[in-house]
Amino acid sequence: MLEYLGCVLLVHSIVAAPFSVEVQSNSSSVNNLLKRPKREFSTDDVHIIDDCIAVTSKQGHFFYKAIHPAADICGLYFITDPEEKVEIQIEYIDVSCRSGGVISVVDGWELNGEYFPSVEDHHLPLEDRIVSTCSEKGSTHYTGRRRFISSQNAALVQFHVPHQGESFSIRVQYIPNPTPCNILVEGTSETYTLTNHGRHWNCSVTTLFPAEIQIQSINVGTVPSRRLHDFEVETGVMHKCDKRRFKDYLQIGGSNGLDSSGLTIADTICGYKNEIESYQSLIGCGTSTVRLVSSGRFFNTALVGIRPADLDSLPFSDVICE
Repeated sequence: MLEYLGCVLLVHSIVAAPFSVEVQSNSSSVNNLLKRPKREFSTDDVHIIDDCIAVTSKQGHFFYKAIHPAADICGLYFITDPEEKVEIQIEYIDVSCRSGGVISVVDGWELNGEYFPSVEDHHLPLEDRIVSTCSEKGSTHYTGRRRFISSQNAALVQFHVPHQGESFSIRVQYIPNPTPCNILVEGTSETYTLTNHGRHWNCSVTTLFPAEIQIQSINVGTVPSRRLHDFEVETGVMHKCDKRRFKDYLQIGGSNGLDSSGLTIADTICGYKNEIESYQSLIGCGTSTVRLVSSGRFFNTALVGIRPADLDSLPFSDVICE
């Protein structure tokens, strides 16, 4: 949930139609995501925003000032550990509403008109995930504060600052998330726990690269969410669970964008098996996703291993996105 704390009268707040950051799929900013170091900076460090598109895991104060007139819509993409949320605090804003300037905080990521988490997989409607603000006439150089907290380990600050000399600053820190659901992967070879926490949530683990996905254990559609149990019987892994009209299942697939609701599916599985020795799927798409679809009737969980696919093996992928 994107939490909005506090109300400021001198700054105009808008809940508007979302705008889009347009980036080519081979953008170096996005592709360099996995190369970025973590935790090198404290929440007190100051960072100057030089690039229109940037991906970072840094914390601290971020400052932007337009050095020349600009028509571009820019984006500062934040990503942290799966068990954390992104807290964004607007500290200062001198971006005129009258000139069309705007600063927007997005609960998740937006890229080329697609969102992570997808509209179908987020518990809030899209209009509640985006809050925009700018400076009213006579209220520039505002130094009050607005604070936003993302629902997952990824958030975005979009900004359009068309006039030279206008500026803004934000403060970013990462805080614990006791119930992670949607996870954007920044690691290169890790294991992730995907769970709905017994709720009617669709959850996902998404990468920004072709991936080899291993399902190491699965318990989906077998354990009622309101019943404690001491004894479980393994059903094994069942396939094509959506075709069998099961309401709870795990989708493995890929896409060319951030939206996971229209995956090209490699497999759909459910059931209960504590240790799976040989299940893996190779996803030959720019984005690879494991998506947990949950009815809320079961406490679903899966242990998912993800690593970048070997380029030589991509022609033999289970799915290939054109």
